[in-house]
Parts: sequence; structure tokens; C-alpha cells
Amino acid sequence: MLSYRHAFHAGNFADIIKHLVLANTLHYACQKPAPLFYLDTHAGAGVYRLGSHEANKTGEAAAGIRKLDFPALVASVGAAGSQALTIYQQAINAYMHQGQYPGSPLVAAALLRRIDHLQLYELHSTDYRLLLDNTETDKRIFCQQEDGYHSITALLPPVQKRAVILIDPSYEMKEDYSRAIKTFTAIYQRMPTAQIILWYPVVLRANIDWMIAKLLTSNIRDLWQVELGIEADNDTFGMTASGLLLLNPPWTLAEQLRDCLPLIQKQLAPIAGHWKVNNLVAE
Repeated sequence: MLSYRHAFHAGNFADIIKHLVLANTLHYACQKPAPLFYLDTHAGAGVYRLGSHEANKTGEAAAGIRKLDFPALVASVGAAGSQALTIYQQAINAYMHQGQYPGSPLVAAALLRRIDHLQLYELHSTDYRLLLDNTETDKRIFCQQEDGYHSITALLPPVQKRAVILIDPSYEMKEDYSRAIKTFTAIYQRMPTAQIILWYPVVLRANIDWMIAKLLTSNIRDLWQVELGIEADNDTFGMTASGLLLLNPPWTLAEQLRDCLPLIQKQLAPIAGHWKVNNLVAE
């Protein structure tokens, strides 16, 4: 877990779907006047240089965010997809113009208001110091150097009464799959109205099927799965797809994603790519 550095992967196809969903979830939540609590369990460094040694070594941003043609996408989708893409692009644009890509904390900070609070956890010592540097001027943000799994339920329900929570581990250790599901269900038990975004990589499809099966045995309602893939499932490629398990997503989100994900997939992986937006458990 402590060896993972997101600098090698920032702006890849997995970040695209994760931050597309996060940005639109927060945008919708901010339409209500009441303050919002945002929690990120594995925050990373906050922002990443797309021209760095790490980014150039993998080329994942070049095959991801830098491959997207936003004007062509917006021109081709309907109103719902256009809105979703515009919200996402506006959250990352200032960074992209500087040759950077923002991590989830700064995507969230770009959408949230003065009255909202951001609670960020990062265990890796180097990334934690970078996270502090990249967020120190934002008084809405509180950072802690620890495993976000450990403290999350103690903070719920927050004084703000509304929460969006991103669970985003590296999955370098096999137990991350079970820990993520335990955290998801624990949040639901303490705060069933919370909006949860649980990111997952598809390296071995059986692990994702197991996660979903565990959630389906609980009493959780309004559960969704969204996914973007660049290759068919296999045992040799590495991460073939990336997805999110969502609790209480905005009612507008499914239409937005069904509108724009097919075209995103076509730009990134026109031959072997795939996408899905499934309601696993009704509201």
C-alpha cells in the first residue's frame, strides 16, 4: 500500500470516469443550500504534473485525459451528457492549462463552496507532504496522515448532516477489496443518506463480482455500478477497466453517463472498449 504513487497513473482512463462521476455528484449536491461534508479516504498528493518522469514512464495520461477531445464530445452528446462533460472539464481545466491533472481532493475543492468542509486522508509520507503543500491555502480543507479506513465512521454523521464520501484505495493488497466493502457497509449503517463513491480497478473480474455479491447480501438500497473499459477482461493485460459502486447517486447521473460514456469509450478505446451503467438495487 505504501509503495503506490498515483503520479504514475494521473489522468488515465480510470481517473476520467472517477472524476466525471465525482464532479457531477458534487455539483448536484451543491444545488442545495445546506453545507456539505466531503471525505476522501486515500487522497494522494492532490495534483500531478503530466510532463513528469512518472507520467512519461507509463504514458497513461497520453492515452487518457490528453486523448479526449472535449469539443467533439460536447458537440455529439445530448443535453445531459453535455452538462456532465462541461462540469468535469471546468473542474480540471485550470490545471490542464498548466500541464497538470488534479487528484480527487482538488476536483472536489473546485466544485465545493465556502460553507463546505473537506476531510482528506493520506498515509504515504511523501504524498502527504505534497498534499499539505497543495492544499495549505484552502481553509475548508483538513488533512491527516493516516489510513482513511480507520477514522471514517467516527466522523459520521457529520455536523453538516450531508456527506459525499470517496473510497479510493490502491488495491495493491488483496484485503483492500474486503476492507472497502466493510467500510461501505459501515458508512451505510451509520449514515444511510450518505452518497458513497467506491472506486475499483478491474484486474481480475472475480474480485469485482465478489464485492458486488457482498453488497447485494446487505440491506443497502439505491446501489449502482458504472464502468469504463479499454480492453476485454483477461488475465494478462493488467487493469482492463475501472468502475465505481455508488450509493444514493444524483437521480440525474445515470442519464448523464449513458449519454456521454459511449462517446468517451469510442475516443479512448474504439475497438475493445466497453461501458456500463447498471442499477443493482432499486431505491
